[in-house]
Amino acid sequence: MTESPQPNTAFPIIVLGAGVAGLAAAAQLLQAGHKVIVLEQRDHAGGTHRSRQIGPFTFDVGSIFYEESALIFDLAPSLRDLCPEVLSIQRRIAPDGSILLYPIEPRDLLRQNARGLVLSLLDLLFSRMRLQRDGSLDTLCRKRLGGRFFAVTGLQHYVTRFHHVSPQRIDEEFFFRRMAIIERFTRTRNLARSALRTLLSRKSEAAGRQWPMRVRPRQGFNVLFARIVEHFSARGMVFSFGESVLSLERESTFFKIRTNRATHLASAVVSTIPLDTVHQALFSQPSGLESLNMSTIFVSAGWLHPETGNVLFNFHAEGDWKRATIYSRIYPDPTITRAYFSVETTLSPEMPHDPALAFANFRAHAEQLGLVRDLRLEGHEWVESCYPLYAMGSRERIDAVMDKISRAGIITTGRQGRFEYLPTSTGVIAQVSSDLAGTIAAPEVSGRAA
Repeated sequence: MTESPQPNTAFPIIVLGAGVAGLAAAAQLLQAGHKVIVLEQRDHAGGTHRSRQIGPFTFDVGSIFYEESALIFDLAPSLRDLCPEVLSIQRRIAPDGSILLYPIEPRDLLRQNARGLVLSLLDLLFSRMRLQRDGSLDTLCRKRLGGRFFAVTGLQHYVTRFHHVSPQRIDEEFFFRRMAIIERFTRTRNLARSALRTLLSRKSEAAGRQWPMRVRPRQGFNVLFARIVEHFSARGMVFSFGESVLSLERESTFFKIRTNRATHLASAVVSTIPLDTVHQALFSQPSGLESLNMSTIFVSAGWLHPETGNVLFNFHAEGDWKRATIYSRIYPDPTITRAYFSVETTLSPEMPHDPALAFANFRAHAEQLGLVRDLRLEGHEWVESCYPLYAMGSRERIDAVMDKISRAGIITTGRQGRFEYLPTSTGVIAQVSSDLAGTIAAPEVSGRAA
């Protein structure tokens, strides 16, 4: 249970991290009447949402899409107007090399011959009725999809590639926290309805798999987050960039935070930075939790297959990369003649960031499948602690670490702060609002200096 510190008005509340979660937490605290300082180790806000301008190309790390009602647009005036409207067209490379809809659909079953279709349906029926969950991602996927369908769609390849270990060693919690689309799709009623629609109509559902969305500004994420920082700075919020947390201590009614640049005193601390970083700052030892890192390469091509949509996932048996985001189709510019896009590869904790190797692997795989010609490496980016690694039984370890940090008086929230899968900015902001509700009392109005 999180303690509820009563803010000592001699000190501000300090928020660690200026990503979406940190900005949302700081906004909520400011609205409640607190003085807030935001500490961020990078030289700008945005967290894992980063843009790079390389020649005529603007590349990104992180998802660039927002739904029309995204909560991030409420953080500052006119943010939605900065973000162009586009169609999100998501595709995947199937195990046979064909380009299909993302993520999966009953039509995939109909691509098999009659014998394969019968075997898959029998396998699905048997799995639903007889397979017993054992806590692993592998067993849950097989129970929901059947073993044959799990393999033939390429989903088995994708989750293995994502984690760098077998799905048998990943907790089933990943299915509910990261695979929300597939979780909803494989509910019995939804699966039956989708299968019936497929049988009644042989037409492709591709047109229905184009979602109207907003995307980050054409110039990059910096425009969006700079406006948020400017808005809150004008209201009295203080941002300190380039500060990495080294240690955290609680002393009676306040906290002492030592960074690479200064020592800060705070009435309360809200952390949105990686859970392991906070644990080490508090207790001078790692938490024991592991995260996946992410290597992103920025590439351009003289030609790109026209059927790849603007987001392409790798469900093929080969290739290390997991997703490509194609900016030249999202931000068309007649003066830029080359296609350009980012390619993401998750890295296990012991794997190094090697952009030359990642590029060579992607080029070999993409050329083999006939997806690209005349490929060039334009740049790269590495993101540490990008995704939590849900090994079997990790929930108990996560809860134990969270409880230990909570008993020290630190309030944690957001995707990094709670070792959580929150794939959208709206999900992050909603979670922050829930986590902070009632945890810090509003400051008393008095004549005392703050």
